[in-house]
Amino acid sequence: MTRMIDGEHNNGNVNDDEIDLFDLIDDIWSHKRWVFIGLFATLILAGLYLFKATPIYQSETKIKSATANDLIEFSRPQLQGGYEVSNNDKDTFNKVSPPIFEMSVESSFSSATAALLSTGYRKDFYELKLTEIKTIPDAYNENLTLEQNFSKFSEQFSLKTSGKKDSESFVQISLKSSDAEFASQLLNEFVEYALFRGLRDNYDTMLAKVNGRIEALNYQADIMREGYLGDKARRILELKEATAIAIAVDQIDPVYRNMDLMGGQEPPLYMLGSKAIKAEIKALESRAEIAKSLARGEDHFIEGLPQILLEIESLEKLDVNFENIKLARIDEVAVVPVKPIKPRKLLIMALAIVAGLFVGLFMALIVAAYGKHKVRVEYSREKKRLAKAE
Repeated sequence: MTRMIDGEHNNGNVNDDEIDLFDLIDDIWSHKRWVFIGLFATLILAGLYLFKATPIYQSETKIKSATANDLIEFSRPQLQGGYEVSNNDKDTFNKVSPPIFEMSVESSFSSATAALLSTGYRKDFYELKLTEIKTIPDAYNENLTLEQNFSKFSEQFSLKTSGKKDSESFVQISLKSSDAEFASQLLNEFVEYALFRGLRDNYDTMLAKVNGRIEALNYQADIMREGYLGDKARRILELKEATAIAIAVDQIDPVYRNMDLMGGQEPPLYMLGSKAIKAEIKALESRAEIAKSLARGEDHFIEGLPQILLEIESLEKLDVNFENIKLARIDEVAVVPVKPIKPRKLLIMALAIVAGLFVGLFMALIVAAYGKHKVRVEYSREKKRLAKAE
């Protein structure tokens, strides 16, 4: 009877489904070696990872806006606009035209930022430095295409721009690489390359606008010359016609002294008399000879043309010193980083300890549960054996 009661008592304890916290603690403590095994195993794996992992370094550089003095070459007087001349409306004569090219500090920094963000510039730089990049481990994969390798390379760049709360405008660029010295060197070279390309594009734009202005002024000057020569030829023809009429009517001297004689209307040319008409024809035909000693010759007789020619000459002599212009200033150059950003050893080891404890506790509970399972199986077998014996 006592044996059966003990068996029923033990059976009730074994099949109890309630979780007892103290039982769990006893199970963990009795199998504590598994907790240490899980912890040590996780720490060893973390240590192997840290030993095998390639350290990744990050270099940073900061670019700030240029000063007005850096852009002074783009403020040459020739670029500030010239004169617009209209043959039809004399009121527009000497009207200053809009600047040919201008660049403020703000627009300069915008151009610099666009150049640093340009994927095209970055790819051109990548191809330019491809031979050096191939020497860095994991930087180039021969099994990938050039575009795929460039995409991986471009992902290593990160860019941060200033916000509204910042006191000054800046662009911060970072580059990650397994080679610390190469990362800093490559980043500095890229910034210089991008800023140079951006400046070159703006400089070429300025030259294109200057050449466009010169072409427009030359076209306007040609039109004014053609108009002048046409008016001059027409006047000579009219005077020669009037000369023939004056000779035919034997009109040598003018028949009037002032316009009042004709009621304020201009009289026929022949009434000037053949003598005055011939003198005017001679004067018109000898204009080129008269003005040959002047710098622009007969062009001085054309109203507004000398100013246009002067602007053309000044634009053709324009000399903008490319080397004295800066779209932006490099405030902080990239230096060789001392510590890698990856892997983060302290964080990984801390996580490994936490994970190791969880793994160890789980292993201890599994072993304890397995032990209890074996007890239940043995108890069941013993119960069946006793039942058959009775």
